[in-house]
Amino acid sequence: MKRILCALLLALLIPCAALAGEGDPMLSIDDLITLEDTFEAFLFDLEDLIVARGLLSEDERAAWHDAQMGDFYQNGGYGSMLVSYMPGALDLVREEETLRTLRCPLPGGYTLELLTMRRYTPQDITSTGLMLTLSLTDAQGMPVDVMYTLGSSTGVFLKWDAMTGSYASVGASAAGDGETLVWSGQTPLPGAKNPIIAIAMVDVATQQTLPAAVLELTVEGEGYAVGDQALTPDSRTPDAP
Repeated sequence: MKRILCALLLALLIPCAALAGEGDPMLSIDDLITLEDTFEAFLFDLEDLIVARGLLSEDERAAWHDAQMGDFYQNGGYGSMLVSYMPGALDLVREEETLRTLRCPLPGGYTLELLTMRRYTPQDITSTGLMLTLSLTDAQGMPVDVMYTLGSSTGVFLKWDAMTGSYASVGASAAGDGETLVWSGQTPLPGAKNPIIAIAMVDVATQQTLPAAVLELTVEGEGYAVGDQALTPDSRTPDAP
């Protein structure tokens, strides 16, 4: 039994390509979000097991969890899933495949949450762009039905096209009700300015304009990093009443 378990964990540790054959379904990020709770429940159980077996330290649990969720979204549930339980193995996980969540308090008691990746590198052929999934809660922590409008100082936005089964460009601005949008840009030139993504919001129920926010990406080498303080209130717009 112990040999079987070791073989299973070793197989999970080694990335392997999964090729989609003719007629195989290709899931979008929106599809995967519907599976997030189930997948995370599995991860929590797996974390308990590998921590109990001494394969993962307690202080690395959160980083390991983020790495697995990032790989889940980035690879569309296919390809590889790195179970990085060996000491130091988390150093091998690429930032492009690591999920992160940013939260930004806004006037009026609102909190804007952004689910994204830690880094986007245009030359990385495994990535369509930087995933952006927004949600808003009120002062009581209840979700708010919002129409989001995103505009970027550079680059373009993409939305999932169910007819073609792929992401399609919609230009320098995009609107949505919380579905995943993707920002895509060119490899930054030397001295390039940080891209700024403005986020405007309207309450669907009341048609009230809500406080706005901005996401500033950091030009870093041949790509763009999402820093800890990348999501902030937009000081250029007046606060909502």
